[in-house]
Amino acid sequence: MICDHCGNFIPEGSPVCPQCGLALLPRTRETGVAARRQGRPDRQRENRLGSDMPTVDNPPHMQNEAYARPRRAGSEGMRPVTVNTGMQPRQIGSRPAGRERQIKRRPGHRLMINWALLWTVLAAVLIVAAVGVFAFLRFTDAGQLMMARMGRDANASAMWVYGQELLDQGYLDRSVAAFEKAYALEPDREDIYDRLFQLADAYEAAGRLNDAEGVYVKIYTDIAPEDSEVYRQVMRLMEGQGRQMELAALLKLAYEKTGDSYFRRERDKLLPSVPTASKEAGPIKYEQDIQLLSAEDYDIYYIQSDEGSLPEDGELYTEPIHLGEGTHIIRAVAVSSDLVSDEMRIQYSISLPRPAAPYASLAPGVYEKRQRIWLKLVKIEDQELLEQKRLRTDQEEEILKKLNDITIYYTLDSQTPTSNSPIYTGDPFLLPLGPSTVKAVAVNGFGKVSNVMERTYDIKKPFKLYFSDSDNFSDFVIMVTEKDAFIRKFGSPVSERDIEDADMDGTCQILSYPWGEARFFMTDKGYVIYAFETNSPSVVGPEKTKIGMSETDVTALFRDMGMEHNQDGSRSLYYDRQNRKYAMMYHLSEHNDRIDYSYVRQDSLVVTLSYFLQDHRVVRMSIHTSLNNQWGT
Repeated sequence: MICDHCGNFIPEGSPVCPQCGLALLPRTRETGVAARRQGRPDRQRENRLGSDMPTVDNPPHMQNEAYARPRRAGSEGMRPVTVNTGMQPRQIGSRPAGRERQIKRRPGHRLMINWALLWTVLAAVLIVAAVGVFAFLRFTDAGQLMMARMGRDANASAMWVYGQELLDQGYLDRSVAAFEKAYALEPDREDIYDRLFQLADAYEAAGRLNDAEGVYVKIYTDIAPEDSEVYRQVMRLMEGQGRQMELAALLKLAYEKTGDSYFRRERDKLLPSVPTASKEAGPIKYEQDIQLLSAEDYDIYYIQSDEGSLPEDGELYTEPIHLGEGTHIIRAVAVSSDLVSDEMRIQYSISLPRPAAPYASLAPGVYEKRQRIWLKLVKIEDQELLEQKRLRTDQEEEILKKLNDITIYYTLDSQTPTSNSPIYTGDPFLLPLGPSTVKAVAVNGFGKVSNVMERTYDIKKPFKLYFSDSDNFSDFVIMVTEKDAFIRKFGSPVSERDIEDADMDGTCQILSYPWGEARFFMTDKGYVIYAFETNSPSVVGPEKTKIGMSETDVTALFRDMGMEHNQDGSRSLYYDRQNRKYAMMYHLSEHNDRIDYSYVRQDSLVVTLSYFLQDHRVVRMSIHTSLNNQWGT
C-alpha cells in the first residue's frame, strides 16, 4: 500500500505511515489505477483480460508451464497447488516479497524525503566511524604503528618497531631519530636492555661510533654491569679505533664486574708485564740497592711515594735505587709505546743497627783528688756477616766497615752530647774539680746513635765560682743604676733617643758615647740601665776585668771545667742547669772569639756578661739583660 502523504510503501493494514508518521485514512477497495497504486489486484482488468494475464497476484514467472495450474475435468476454476521445485513451498499466485518497492510512480509524482532524519542518521554514522577510527589509532598496536608511519606522535613500542623498519630499509638517520624518541618516551621500560642494543646498532650503522659506545657504557654502568656481551661490544669498537690504553682499562673493569676470566686473559695479552724488584718487600736489616726489572725489557718509570700518578709523575729507571734507614715505598710501571702495565707497589722497612753505648773506666762516686777516665767501646760483630764459609760481597764488606766505624762524642758539663760535641780520641782525660757529669754516645758509620752513657763524679777540691748577680762593673750596677746617676758618672751622651727593644718590655732609651753606649728602660723610679757596652780601657768590669786582658786571664777568673773544643771551634766552660748558670766560648772567625757568662735572676731575666776577643785578647766587653730565658721561669 502507498502512503498518501509521503508516497512511500507501507505494509497492508498499517494505521500509521512508518516513514512520515501520519495517520492513514480508511480506504475502500479500489479498482483500476487506484488499486494498482495501492498494490492491490485490478479486478476490472482481470475480468477484461482474463486471469491468465500477469498481475500482482499472478506475476509473469507464474505464467510458464512449470507453474501452470492443472485443470480438473468439469472444473471451471483453478485450485492452488503446491509445486515441488526444491524451494520453500509457497502458495502459487502469492505476491513475491519486496515487489511492492518496484511499483512505478505516476509521472509527475514527487517522492517526499525526511532530510533532517537523513542528516541525523548520517551524522551519527560519521561520529561512530570517527570514534572507531580514533580508538583504533589510539589504543591498538597496529593503530599506533600507523601513526608512527604517518609521522604522528605514537607510543614508545610503536616507535621502536617503526625505527627497526626504517633501519631494515636503510633509512639510517630516520631510524636513529625514531629510536631516540622512543627511548625518551619510556626510558625505564622492562625491555630497555634489548631496545638500547637496537639504538646502538642504528648509531653504528649511521657511523656514529662514539654515540654507540655511549649507549653500551650506559648499559654496563646503569642497567647490566655483570653482562659480558655489552663489554665485548665496547671492546670491538675500541679495537677498531686502536684505543689500546682505554681497552686495557675496560678489560680490567669488565673482569672486576663480571668475573669472566676471558677479560683478564685478554688484558694480560695486551699490557706489558708488571715490573719486579730484586728484593722482596718487608723489613731489611741494612741499606740496600734495589733493582727494578721488566720481563720484556720495557722502560720502567718509578716513584718513591704513594702520591702522584704513573708514568706521568714518575722517573725513568736507569740505575739501582739506594735505600737508607726508614720506610720506603716504591711504585713502578713498565711502558711500551702507549701501553702501561699494572702498577707494582713494594714497601721496605730498614732499621739499621745501633751501636752499644760506651762505658767508663771509672765508677761514679766521690773522690778526694782528680781522676783520669777512659771511655771504651763494645765492638759490633754480626754473626751472619762474619761467617767464614762464604765470601762476602762488596756491599757486605761496606756494612761491616760502617758497623765498626764508631765515634764517641762526650761532655763533662751534663749536657747531652751531639755531633758538635768533643770527640773522644781514646786518651784518658782528667775530671774537673767539683761536681761533674760525664755523658757519652757512640755513633756508627750509618749515623745511628747509641743510648747515652751517664756517670756522675765529685772531686772534693775547691773551684772557681760561677758568674752571678754579685759580679758588677765598678761604676754602675745593672738593673739598679738610674739614668741621671749614670750621666753624672760618665757625662752627657753624644746622642739620646727612644728605641724599641725586643729584649725588654716598655719604653726604652739609648745613650750613645764615643766609647760605646748604654740602654735604659722605664720603671716606676724612672729610667734604669739594662745594657752597657764599651771599648774603653778605663772601664773596670766584674772581677776587675779590663780591655786588653788575654783569654786565659779572663777564663781563669770563673769556673772552667776544662772541656775540649767542639767541632765548630766553640767550647763549653761550665753548665749548671740546677743553678741556672752557664758559660760558653764561641769561635766567630779566624781571629775573633766571644766569651759569654750567663745567669738567671730571681725575676727570670737573663743577665749575660760578654768579652769580645781578637787574637785571644779582650777588645770590647758588655753586659746585657734579656727576657730570653732558656730554662723558663
